[in-house]
Amino acid sequence: MNKLPKKICALASYRKNQYDRYREISVDKETFSNSYDEMMVSAKSKLKEMENKGFKVVKIDVDIEELIEWCQHRKVTINPESRTKFTMEKLKGMISSGLINI
Repeated sequence: MNKLPKKICALASYRKNQYDRYREISVDKETFSNSYDEMMVSAKSKLKEMENKGFKVVKIDVDIEELIEWCQHRKVTINPESRTKFTMEKLKGMISSGLINI
């Protein structure tokens, strides 16, 4: 019997000292938690939810300045779609370089 491929997803992990800047630069800032600590509670809940659904969750460290540069290079705004693409690109890079095994 063939093994089914593992489900994997990326969860962006933002740095506490960059959280205010992250909110400032995002077009959807009104949807964000008011504080880093509130955001972490929500992120931990999302992590457990995804793991319970059978996903291998990989936390991806996001440097805000790197995200800004990535978006500027692609001429896109910093929004949910671009943040997801950025995070997935980092995950794919980690997989292809062997940092993460599937």
